[in-house]
Amino acid sequence: MRSMMKKLTDPLANSSADLAKESTALLNKYQKLEDRYTALFILNQLSVDCANLSVFFEQVHQSIAAVMSANNFYIVLYDQTLSTLEFVYHVDEKDVMEQRVFPLSDYKGSMTNYIIETGKALLATPEVITQLEQDNKINTTGIGTAGIDWLGVPLIHDSFVIGVMVVQSYSAETRYQDDELDLLAFTAQHIVTALTRLQDRERLQSAVDARTRELMQQIRDREKSDLLQESLYRISELTNDPDLDINTFYSMVHNIVGQLINAENFYIAKYNSVDDDLFFAYFLDQKNSTKTDFFKPRKLSNRFTELVLRSRETVLLDRQGMLDLHLQGKTIKPGDEVVSWLGVPLIESGEVLGAMVLQSYQQSVVFTEQDAELLRFVSRHVASAMQRREISDYKRKAHELLEHQVKLRTVALEEEIKQRKEAEEKLKHAASHDILTGLPNRAVFIDLLNHAIACNIRRPESKFAVLFLDLDRFKIVNDSLGHHAGDKLLKAIAVSLSDIIRDTDTVARIGGDEFVILVEDLDSNDEAYDIANRITKLLASPFCIENQSVFIGTSIGLLFNNERYDSADHMLRDADIAMYHAKDKGKGRYEIFDSSMHTIVQNALSLETDIREAIDKKEFTPYFQPIVQMSDGKIIGFEALARWQSEKRGFVFPDDFIPLAEETNLVMAIDLQILEKSCRQLKLWQESLGLEHLYVSCNFYCNHFFNLSLPEDIKAIIDKTGVQPHQVRVELTERALLENSDVVLDNMRALKKMGVKILLDDFGTGYSSLSYLHRFPMDVLKIDRSFIENVYERGNHQAIIKTIIDLAANLNMATVGEGIENEADADLLRSMGCIYGQGYYYYKPLPGDEIEKFLLSKC
Repeated sequence: MRSMMKKLTDPLANSSADLAKESTALLNKYQKLEDRYTALFILNQLSVDCANLSVFFEQVHQSIAAVMSANNFYIVLYDQTLSTLEFVYHVDEKDVMEQRVFPLSDYKGSMTNYIIETGKALLATPEVITQLEQDNKINTTGIGTAGIDWLGVPLIHDSFVIGVMVVQSYSAETRYQDDELDLLAFTAQHIVTALTRLQDRERLQSAVDARTRELMQQIRDREKSDLLQESLYRISELTNDPDLDINTFYSMVHNIVGQLINAENFYIAKYNSVDDDLFFAYFLDQKNSTKTDFFKPRKLSNRFTELVLRSRETVLLDRQGMLDLHLQGKTIKPGDEVVSWLGVPLIESGEVLGAMVLQSYQQSVVFTEQDAELLRFVSRHVASAMQRREISDYKRKAHELLEHQVKLRTVALEEEIKQRKEAEEKLKHAASHDILTGLPNRAVFIDLLNHAIACNIRRPESKFAVLFLDLDRFKIVNDSLGHHAGDKLLKAIAVSLSDIIRDTDTVARIGGDEFVILVEDLDSNDEAYDIANRITKLLASPFCIENQSVFIGTSIGLLFNNERYDSADHMLRDADIAMYHAKDKGKGRYEIFDSSMHTIVQNALSLETDIREAIDKKEFTPYFQPIVQMSDGKIIGFEALARWQSEKRGFVFPDDFIPLAEETNLVMAIDLQILEKSCRQLKLWQESLGLEHLYVSCNFYCNHFFNLSLPEDIKAIIDKTGVQPHQVRVELTERALLENSDVVLDNMRALKKMGVKILLDDFGTGYSSLSYLHRFPMDVLKIDRSFIENVYERGNHQAIIKTIIDLAANLNMATVGEGIENEADADLLRSMGCIYGQGYYYYKPLPGDEIEKFLLSKC
């Protein structure tokens, strides 16, 4: 019985155990299904509740993490058209991924790329990964940190892969099975549905927002259009208000423009085409309101406003654009504060009236093309309004002016009669007096002098004299202190001269720094001498001009009446001649005219005419005085001296024509003639006698060295005659080193560079400043004949000559002794170390044909 009962109970026990296992399995399966449906419910609810995708992806991650291990999770979206990947969500224990768009090629060989290409889910265990790599289907080298299991499913919409969802594990304790694969794949489809729904919602929202913005813009445009119409209407009203002040008009225009555009910095510039200048009719500026110079009237220049006027176009510039125009040389450099600049021309009936300008100093305020178009539109009406306003103002002011003039005309006529009388008096005074000093002028003095001559003819016993004054140092005052100081000095001298003469005498200014005095009713000549002495003493004393003592001095020509004079012009001429004689005798004195002075002047004028003709006829010729080597007497060169064989005068000695030639500057043409003829003669000797070592030395007047063309003049002669530059010497005196030293130095350096040597003539007789020897590039010092004549008898001259020779040697200069007349002088100079010499002891100056006769034997 027991055995039977046991047999009956064992199957029941087994059946209960199996049933328990099945129940547990069913329970687990049910739990998984419940978790799945819970996750799906959450995902479905997310698509409804989530407002944006970023929150949605985070919630998806949390939902999946609730049913499986998902510590490392990411979602990537794939754009097939652009072939790009976008990591929209990424959480990983090892790697950090930037959420942005990447080219698909950056992930070539990755498992993500594998899923996109195959469109299939992938559970990649280490074994599967190895097999895929062996089959060359993936290559994970360099792509993220290697993990244990990698589980990815495609996100598919309308049969196209639109992305990949991935979980992965870095721990052996967390492994994925097919159940997780199925779960993730199942979840992916619902995610795609929710994702699509959210994307559609976002696209719809974007479209709604765009349309809303469009409608709002249309509303703003309508409001702006209404505001613009209202603004133009207000501008028109302002134009037609005759009682409105023009400055108030501009201010109200500014206020109207400011309602349309940011116009904190605004100005209107009016253009005057007649004078080609700008006038700032109105301005208000944050930076330049206190800088009145910025808005002063000005001539057109290269500023930005002028760019608008010249182009007749709107100019819109940002900071870089303004700098670019400056670098191109089209405009000045913009101010450091300017960020944006907008200017439009004001044009009416084809005529540019001016410009209306806005500028910004704030980074937040940058003008746009829309602002430019708006300002351009407003400018047309403003230009029209301005012109109408100006015409209206002009008519109104003209009418007011006419009324005012009618009222004033009666008074004006009376005043005009009075003023005309005063003007006539002033004109009479101006016609007869010097404007600067108020003294009688030349015309009045001529009349007075002619009257004095007529009186003398009627009454021979009446005596008078004329004093002709010329200020000695007036040019220096003008050059050093300026013409304003010179004018002050002339006024002071005029007052002093008026004070020093008698009441019956007349002082006049006849031009420049020349004054004349008519001394009448002389009892004796001593009265005129006394006045001349007092004037000389007065003008020898200093005048205080602009807090500085000025010494001026004067030279006076004194002329007494004589029966031979019948006109004032002749008397002034002779008084002028006497004045120049006073200057020639040292200045600061007076000279009395006598007839011999007139003869001297006439002779000088005749000589000057003959010199000019002689230059044209090339009558001046060089005489050559040999320069010898003192050690053996060998001729090494010549000094070319100017001589004149005149057709009219015969042979003219140098002392008779050279001083006048220097005074009239004609000596410069003579010097160049002598140089050219000397070079031609030297070239002939070289060709006929084969003497290449000879050179020629020519004297040049100091004014040559004040002329920048000197090097070119000398080079032209050298090239023309065919001599070598080193065979040419130029002699100058110390006077040339005293003035225009920079120009002189440049000329000397140019000659040295050319190869021409420079000699300092008559050394020791002028200023003899050692600084000249250091600064100016000279090759030779010529010791003046005044030291050499009978030097063996004068110990002090010997010491001077020795000093000059030693100085020259230390400065690497040669020395030439001039005027050696006897053997004793020659021996002494040779013993002192003088290298070269010239003088009558060796040779006198001779013409070229005579020199050639003995040249071979002496060279």
